[in-house]
Formats: sequence, C-alpha cells, structure tokens
Amino acid sequence: MAVFPVVLDANVLFGILPADLLVTAAGRGLFRVHWSDEIIDEARRNVLAKRTNLDPARVRRRFDLMNEAMPSATANPPQEIIDAMTNDPKDRHVLATAVHVGAEVIVTENVSDFPEAACLPHNVEIQTLDQFISHLVALNPEEVLASVDEMADRRRRPPNTQAALLDLLEEKYLPTAVPRLRATIY
Repeated sequence: MAVFPVVLDANVLFGILPADLLVTAAGRGLFRVHWSDEIIDEARRNVLAKRTNLDPARVRRRFDLMNEAMPSATANPPQEIIDAMTNDPKDRHVLATAVHVGAEVIVTENVSDFPEAACLPHNVEIQTLDQFISHLVALNPEEVLASVDEMADRRRRPPNTQAALLDLLEEKYLPTAVPRLRATIY
C-alpha cells in the first residue's frame, strides 16, 4: 500500500483516543501524518481551554510526545501559501499545510470551513475522522486493528483492552468505522 500524506486538523487531535489512534496508525505506515506548529498550538490551546482541570505541563508533554513520535510530521507552510488560500480564514493555515506537503486529504470535523471551491483547485479532499478511519479500515483492517491493540498495550488504566477501546471509539468518535472494523474481524 502506498503511504499517502494526510494533514490532521487541531480538532481531531483534541481527544486523546482519536489522536492516539491516528498517530499509532501513521506509525504503522497506514499514512504519512502532517500538521503545522500552528495546528499543534491550536489543539493544545483548545485542550487547556476546555479541560481546565488538566495540568498544562502534562498537556504540553502530550503534544511534545506526538512530535517526538512523528518527527517528520511538522510542516510549516510559507505565508504566501497561507495567503493564497480561499477557505475560512481561521483554517487557511490547515489547507496551506496540505498544499505545502502535497496531501490529498485533510482530516477535520470542521468540514464547513473547507468548501469544495477552495479545496478542489489543490486536489484536497476533506474527510471527517469517522470517514477517514472508515477508509483506512477498507484499505487495511488488520493494521487498523493492530493499531488499536498497540494502544491497548500502552495503556495502564481502562480502557486498556481492544474491546473496551473499540466500544469507546465507536460511542464517542467512530460510529461508522468501528462497526466496519468489527465486521472484518468477527
């Protein structure tokens, strides 16, 4: 399978489980992950703003670990590429990152910020997290499942089994992808 570049928007990096699944799947070679410093900063700010009970040092460490795990993920587009984008101004840096790395997919929950007219000239497709993981399942269900197993093996506290992680991912993030994955393995 060809490893294709994908840009992850800040909102799919907000939750620890989807971020872990995405980084783990990228680490297993299912796709080549990219983000910019601005995307990571936005994700970090949003986690701290919405989860005020979390220790800021631990949140910072989480994103530092993501960067350590994926050292080639960070790609910062030049300002002239950002300025040339025509999508929602607050997310122009995301589309510019995709153009900069030659990504054909941006994974985001803010689909409306990326109208087709702004993305089509750059051959960039917008997919939600559920759509993207569903596509990965269709391409290589064994490796997606192995990614979940790898996540379970790293966890010290529940959910720390494949079944428990799949249940939580289905309930909160992946209502289509997890049933498709289960259909391929059971």
